Amino acid sequence: MKTIDELLSQIANNTGATPPEPSVKEPTYIKEEKKTVKKQITGTRPYLTLALAKEIIYCVEKGAENMGLNAVIAVVNADGRLVAFEAMDNSYLASISAAQDKAYTAAALKMPTEKALAESRGGIFDGLSNGNGILLLGGGNPLFINGELVGAVGVSGGTKEQDIELSMLGVRYLEERLSL
Repeated sequence: MKTIDELLSQIANNTGATPPEPSVKEPTYIKEEKKTVKKQITGTRPYLTLALAKEIIYCVEKGAENMGLNAVIAVVNADGRLVAFEAMDNSYLASISAAQDKAYTAAALKMPTEKALAESRGGIFDGLSNGNGILLLGGGNPLFINGELVGAVGVSGGTKEQDIELSMLGVRYLEERLSL
């Protein structure tokens, strides 16, 4: 089984980006819980485990550090309920609710938040606006296992482009981690 740092390097090689230099070692709880992740998601209906959500957050955090950002990262399950959350040191207070709302929006609408924004302007979500947990800003992406929605990741703290890139890093990590 590959480590998170090996997967980050592989993802970076596939996208041409520079792999982030780890500033901290992979947390022990991730190493211990990795062994059970495959077992928990291969049942009848896949679901997002806490261990896997923590791995996604760790991966996105490494990407944010590489960009020099202090991001807030939220991972929700398919029902939009918060599974894991991290606010990096010196992150923006406003990013706390934004990251959670982006994750909720991506799960609720089953699409990236920047696509939902485009669809709210004359598309299938014409007239949809921000509020009640919906946030139509880039940086939220749904997470799928075997084609089934299991949750979403939301990132806030950088520019729109940086938040989108970091949330996509979480998606790519999940795909590489599970070899989807």
